[in-house]
Amino acid sequence: MRRPAHITYFTPTSSKDLDELLNTIRHKIILPSYLPLAQRKKIYSPKYEKQLQSDPVVIEIDGEVLKFRHMNPLAGDIPETRRSVIQAVSRFETADDFVNLQPLLEGIYYTGRKLDAGFYAKVVRLAGQRGRVYDALACARMARRTGLRLDSSEKANEALHFVQFKAVDAGFALADTARALRWAELVVDMLADEQHRPRRRKDEPPAEGELPLDRDPQVLLARLHLAAALARSRRAEGRGEADEAAVVDKVNKYAADIVGVWPEGKRLRDLQPAVLYEHEDKMGYLLEPNKFVVLAAPLLYGIEMAIDVVEPELADQLRSRRDVLEAEVQEARAAYDMKPGRGEAVYQKLYGAEAGSGEPLYQKVSNTQPGE
Repeated sequence: MRRPAHITYFTPTSSKDLDELLNTIRHKIILPSYLPLAQRKKIYSPKYEKQLQSDPVVIEIDGEVLKFRHMNPLAGDIPETRRSVIQAVSRFETADDFVNLQPLLEGIYYTGRKLDAGFYAKVVRLAGQRGRVYDALACARMARRTGLRLDSSEKANEALHFVQFKAVDAGFALADTARALRWAELVVDMLADEQHRPRRRKDEPPAEGELPLDRDPQVLLARLHLAAALARSRRAEGRGEADEAAVVDKVNKYAADIVGVWPEGKRLRDLQPAVLYEHEDKMGYLLEPNKFVVLAAPLLYGIEMAIDVVEPELADQLRSRRDVLEAEVQEARAAYDMKPGRGEAVYQKLYGAEAGSGEPLYQKVSNTQPGE
């Protein structure tokens, strides 16, 4: 059942071209979906082209009178949805631009157009590259309205990658790291929610040995990374012992959660069943070496941070996992000959000459409002 119509509006952006693109998406893709089916068919039918020039279909929603004349899908009157939305999000540059992300996704979702998991992963990636991953996650919290679900390993781990880099790019400043940890914890909580569970056919049971995303070490390592970073930041700033101890307790818990589901000696890419790697939209995306380094290098860095924080017994358990993951990351780097690219940029930001520098890997858009 379609929810009651609440019309999509966009607010002014940083460029005239972007305003025009959003206006085109609104009028040619989103607004026609508010029409009853019979009227929608009418505006797309060549039979009514002349009639609609003088007598358009009229509907009023939220006090706005909308007029629709003939649109010919075969003549290019209706822009391709996926391309148009990705083009718009790729042009978002400022915080004011990103105010439009939620209504854009809501409007597109309301149209009922089928968009694959790769589309939403791309949206998360574009937002993250501009330092606005929290805007994307705010949309994910409203998945029933926006359609942005963290229901695949790729989407969840892309989001967590950018959450980690909100702290990394801030030099692990206390406030930024604490905020990033809260969002990482929220992502893990979201993944346990039914609306973010991977979609399956009714006759498709989970693969034998498949870990749900909220228990996958790849996901949990991001949370551990930020908790360990926060503990170290608080220690460096000389915060009270009780304050620091509470965070250390959290790091110990998160580390124990990971070693409990990560058998010693197993590679990160062996933790989920091999059959899932046969599908790009499940785990297959991790087989690409560059992509693996992008996502795994921050996790390796986080384990190393946690080893210095947790109890001795847990530290030993983390070291064995660290050694396996480090070998896996170096193997992936060798596979792409350490050539310049996103993977190597991430690795060098953490371990190379750029490590600890004030230059962020990902763009920080102007104005910190309304997202964080």
